[in-house]
Amino acid sequence: MSRCSAVCKPIRHCFCCILVPIKSVWKRFNNRFTAFSLAVDRIVQERNLLSVPEGIWTFFCYSVYINFIFALLAFVGGVLCFTLGLYYSTFYTRINCENGINIWIPLNNLIATWTGFFAVKALHIRWSAFVHLVFTATMTPLMLVAAIFATTQVPVWFEEQRMSRGNKDYGYWNASGDSMLAICSYIIVLLSVFELYVYYKYWLPGGQIMRARDV
Repeated sequence: MSRCSAVCKPIRHCFCCILVPIKSVWKRFNNRFTAFSLAVDRIVQERNLLSVPEGIWTFFCYSVYINFIFALLAFVGGVLCFTLGLYYSTFYTRINCENGINIWIPLNNLIATWTGFFAVKALHIRWSAFVHLVFTATMTPLMLVAAIFATTQVPVWFEEQRMSRGNKDYGYWNASGDSMLAICSYIIVLLSVFELYVYYKYWLPGGQIMRARDV
């Protein structure tokens, strides 16, 4: 037993020497992250959406609802785009929506727009607006990427149609599908930009008008 302890003691000592600096770094990181979290919480707790004027608030609410609808359409359309493109791929040299841009980006955007319901319906929860703001700011440029990609695929599929095997017109269908995906994505981008403007104009300054809001 003493021999085992004698062997384990230097190993344990070496292990502790390694853990000491790691523990110090972790403690410093944890303290800074805690301070950062408390600072963000203070910023969020000082702000709400009650300062938005009634007219703009109405448009903001409708924007959140319509944004969710188009996000759902974009995601379902992206899934159908890939599914039908895969099914009819034997007539062409490529598969429509094959890289998943028009599936995963709309899916993430669908989750982001869903948080908007909490922002407009749970005004007493200050963090709901902040979460919606962060998600919207993150997904808006990504949806613009999806919109531009779908737009670039339209002429590609017109060219594919000219090389179609079996004289099928599925290439035109794919071009039409990409056009609809692009339109939905551009609408989502416009609605998201409007929502970001409302946050920038009325939420970020921290102004609060404590009045009753019919939600």
